[in-house]
Amino acid sequence: MPEMQSSSLPILESTIICPACGTASREVMPTDACLYFYECAGCKTLLRPKPGDCCVFCSYGSAPCPPVQQCCGGNTPQTTAAWSFCSLTRDAFADRMAEIDGLVDRFAGQVQATDEGVVLIFAAQDGLRAVLDALIVKERQCCDALTLTVEEGGGRTTLRISAPAADRDAVRALAARAAGRSP
Repeated sequence: MPEMQSSSLPILESTIICPACGTASREVMPTDACLYFYECAGCKTLLRPKPGDCCVFCSYGSAPCPPVQQCCGGNTPQTTAAWSFCSLTRDAFADRMAEIDGLVDRFAGQVQATDEGVVLIFAAQDGLRAVLDALIVKERQCCDALTLTVEEGGGRTTLRISAPAADRDAVRALAARAAGRSP
């Protein structure tokens, strides 16, 4: 499990261990962004974050990425949500991301980043609106800074997730993770 540093300065280096071949590579982490893709130097496997993680450092590194270190206030990533706008524990956050991934898979949705956050796009289907409405209720309990709206028309249903300016990069990172997890 990734280790956290006790001081307020983030750890800037992490050793990524490839799950396919075991190659360990020490890397400098970006301080203001998450790294979604990483090509293993040993076997050339393209690593992507595990469900619920924002980047490859949080999934395969010896330390989580600096944005997670900073937002977690020195707490371990397993006990604190990965994003400042979310009150879920890290485990509950991972479960919610898996739920959203399952929703996108089940209803053959697409994930797109927008200027305000992210939009999930689906063909109109029976049962979809009820599932989206239930998700919105859950999200309003933990992420009150987000605005979630369902729009229907033209044979499609969308869930638009908008965030305040300070949280938009985090929401876009989640969108990139969701969009990039599929082959």
